[in-house]
Amino acid sequence: MTKGTQEPAGTRAEQSSGPRATPPPGAAAQAAGAQQPRVVSRPEDVAGLVLMQIDLVNARKDDLTIAIKGLSDLTRQLVRAYGENMQTIEQLQSKVKKAGTSERSSGSPSNGKRKGSR
Repeated sequence: MTKGTQEPAGTRAEQSSGPRATPPPGAAAQAAGAQQPRVVSRPEDVAGLVLMQIDLVNARKDDLTIAIKGLSDLTRQLVRAYGENMQTIEQLQSKVKKAGTSERSSGSPSNGKRKGSR
């Protein structure tokens, strides 16, 4: 600030009082409501706010861990089902192949119908 200039009284008080606490982002901000940021001047308050933020981050991390585990379980189930379906398809393909070779060797259609020409 230069000599001869004055600033509003509220501005200086806000600057000298320390860091501002803001509501947490995301869902936590909605839970906190539409509160205005407040000025924190005591180190205990700052420490409390930091610990609160750490707790929120840890809770979110736990939620994400649970979601990832759920997705992993679902992926395992899908891979297992895919493998079983592939085995079934391969078995059916081999049966069809065997039926086709036995049909060709006998010379007659297996269902008693003639093949139509298009």
